[in-house]
Amino acid sequence: MQKKSSKVSQPKLRLEIESKTKFWYPVSRNGWWIKFSTYRDRYILLMIVSKYTAQSIIRYYEDEDEAVAFINFVTTCDPNDLIESA
Repeated sequence: MQKKSSKVSQPKLRLEIESKTKFWYPVSRNGWWIKFSTYRDRYILLMIVSKYTAQSIIRYYEDEDEAVAFINFVTTCDPNDLIESA
C-alpha cells in the first residue's frame, strides 16, 4: 500500500510563491542599494547593500511603517561605515 503525501511538490510550491510575490528594481539612495519585495501584499522583504563596503542587511517585516522607518534609518547612515545595530 502506498502512502499519499500531503506535501506540495517543490515546483508547484515555487510557482505558487512566485505568483504571489512582487519584486521591484533596486533603488540607490545615499550610497545604499535598496531592493524590496512583497509576498501576498502583506509581507515585506528588504535587502539593503552598501555600495562601498558591500555590507548586506536583510530584514523581513509585516508592518510597512516599520520597514519604511528602517529604510530611513539606514539611508541616514554613512555607507562607508559598518552599521553595528543592523
